Amino acid sequence: MSTAALTAAVGALFAVVAGVGVVSLFAEWRGVWSSYFLMERTIAAGAPLAAVLAVLALLSGFVVVYGAR
Repeated sequence: MSTAALTAAVGALFAVVAGVGVVSLFAEWRGVWSSYFLMERTIAAGAPLAAVLAVLALLSGFVVVYGAR
């Protein structure tokens, strides 16, 4: 893992969080139950992925810092 891995993990994490945010904003804008259900399913799918990407970003950050010594 290197700086490229860190950049990829952080970038993917931001993309997942932004995607969930866009779906949430859409659901709030529409204000109907079907949109809220879509938001709930999106969060349920995105949360485990975001957790894995956050751990990868953290580990990659440690590797980059350790490699800079």
